[in-house]
Amino acid sequence: MKKNYLFKLHVALAICLMSQVSCMKEPSNGGLKSEVEVSGSVNYFQNSMDFDFDGGSKTMSFKSNLKWNMDISNTQNGVQWLTIEPRQGNSGSNKVTFTANENTTYEDRNVVVRFLAGDTVRNIRVNQKRLEAITLTTDKFEVPVTGQKLDIEVNHSMDFDYTIPENYKGWIHKATSATRGLLEKSIVTFTIDPSEEYEKREGKIYFTAGKEQEVVTIYQAGEGRIVLTQNEYNLTADEQEFTVDISSNFDFSVTMPDVEWLKENTSQTRGMSSHTLKFKVTKNDDYKARSAKIKISDKNSSKYEEIVIKQESTGAIITLDKSEYTVNCEKQDLDIEVKSNFDYTIDFQGANWIKQRKNTTRGITSRLLKLTIDENKNNEARTAKIKLYDKNGTASEEITITQGAKSGIEVPTKEFTVDELGGTITIKVNANAEYKLTSNNDWITIAANTRALTPHEHQVTIAALGDAEDRDGTITVSNEELNYSATITIKQRNTFYFENKSIDILVGKEKAFTVKNTTKQSVEWSSNNTAIATVGANGFVKGIKKGTATIMAKTADGKHTATCKANVCEITDMISIKSGGTPTKEGDLVKSGSQIKWAIKNNSPVKVTLKSMQLQGNASGEIGNEVYINEDLAAGSSVYKNTTIESSGGFHLPITCHFVFVYENNEYPIDAKYE
Repeated sequence: MKKNYLFKLHVALAICLMSQVSCMKEPSNGGLKSEVEVSGSVNYFQNSMDFDFDGGSKTMSFKSNLKWNMDISNTQNGVQWLTIEPRQGNSGSNKVTFTANENTTYEDRNVVVRFLAGDTVRNIRVNQKRLEAITLTTDKFEVPVTGQKLDIEVNHSMDFDYTIPENYKGWIHKATSATRGLLEKSIVTFTIDPSEEYEKREGKIYFTAGKEQEVVTIYQAGEGRIVLTQNEYNLTADEQEFTVDISSNFDFSVTMPDVEWLKENTSQTRGMSSHTLKFKVTKNDDYKARSAKIKISDKNSSKYEEIVIKQESTGAIITLDKSEYTVNCEKQDLDIEVKSNFDYTIDFQGANWIKQRKNTTRGITSRLLKLTIDENKNNEARTAKIKLYDKNGTASEEITITQGAKSGIEVPTKEFTVDELGGTITIKVNANAEYKLTSNNDWITIAANTRALTPHEHQVTIAALGDAEDRDGTITVSNEELNYSATITIKQRNTFYFENKSIDILVGKEKAFTVKNTTKQSVEWSSNNTAIATVGANGFVKGIKKGTATIMAKTADGKHTATCKANVCEITDMISIKSGGTPTKEGDLVKSGSQIKWAIKNNSPVKVTLKSMQLQGNASGEIGNEVYINEDLAAGSSVYKNTTIESSGGFHLPITCHFVFVYENNEYPIDAKYE
């Protein structure tokens, strides 16, 4: 189909070129009849000029009695792939070289060259073969150990074939035939068998089209294989040996469980064959059946199999050499010897001051019941009864533990926090000995106390904080004979206050005043000078005119109050300017060309515009040009500006810079000095 189309296209092109012959200008010949003779080369007037796809050059020799020229017809898609040198000449012997570029497409191409000499018109047909190529969309494939089918896409401009080398045919097989044809995409399907090898394997398929060849590489994962004749062994309680048969394709390792009753009896050679491993178990004197797992694993991967060993048990046995214990009030460990062959259940029967530590021994043997007894902080002795029993049977024993009472002095609470109003707190002391309470802080007053072997309550008065900052004080509970001393910390904290003593507000603007309030009460607000500043119920303060007002906040019950100064400012009060730089000076004269640096900061909550700057020296007539800046300064932003002394005589110190700022369409002058 495609070849017929190209043929028709070439015929149409030739007819079109012939029809245009009469329209082209012929070389002037003065009425002489033209004669052209081909000599010493192929007669390309009669035979086509053919090039391979890689191009090259061909020479044509001829004689003409008239001037001549050659013309190349338009090529497909306008691509000029053929050049002629020379393209015209005089009468006599001539040589013309035709040069074709490499054809990088997958289609043949041709062009017609027209030769004119007087009344002689001849066509030279130039043909070039297409690119011979074969390509693969993918040349590498990863295949799982289970195998799969591969669809390989082949792009080819000519017929191709493929080859599976002999050493890969055992596991790579052709599944379908490939499509054949020019300029085609063909899908060739291959089957990859499952791998029984341990290591990863690699195979190749070669695709050939003419002189071109492409190679597909196939990588297939390997996998360790292990087979156990039996995965679970159920054994009696007696001491015995048993064997395990294993078949594997790798050098395996045996990982034994961390138990004393199961051991490997002999070492075995590992390899690709059946192995018999021998193991030994001791007699199970424990009450419960026991089990463990033996792991057979690949040393070089995560592949493994597990063998489960289960051993039956005997009945329950439990005895105590001693069942009653008396201990003092201190925190301590108590180890009780228990003979049992089962993991008994422990019931502390509400005694949460006794805890068990880990037991490790197994079998009919003396094992230690490891207990931790907490300190008895009470003034009375206490007793616990602990029951050890078999939850699946009737075997049980009971242990009685009595702990003595704590003697001495104890302060349960050693830290108190009160607010700025002060007040009375109660301090409890548990004691069965004399003690005294003292404080070195004059704002802490301790009421008289009593002595007895019972808890005591002491009333302590804390003075109001007033204007003072947060403060900490201490009360000491002591007994010299017992060498006892405990410190109680009293923390007095302000629960209602302003973090800032004063806040600046721009005239006509509002700012939220925030009071620190941990009283959980609502806040009431007021201003002592509403002509200067007003305050709303939400704490927003509005500046009315320049001046100072006191803003008061108080809780709903009126007990807590706090004040903050509201400084109402004009815009000029909120712009700060600092001078700097290193100008050249002689005495108090700053020389011409020196620069002075100005740091300008807008401390206001609004945007202002720096309109202009103008320098003025201290001597008469020392005035610079006004420089227009017209630059916006956002709220809280800073900017740096340099001014240059342009006067040839310089300026005398101090030097003033006149700034003009614009805010809400009004101009505000500010002067700053460099001294």
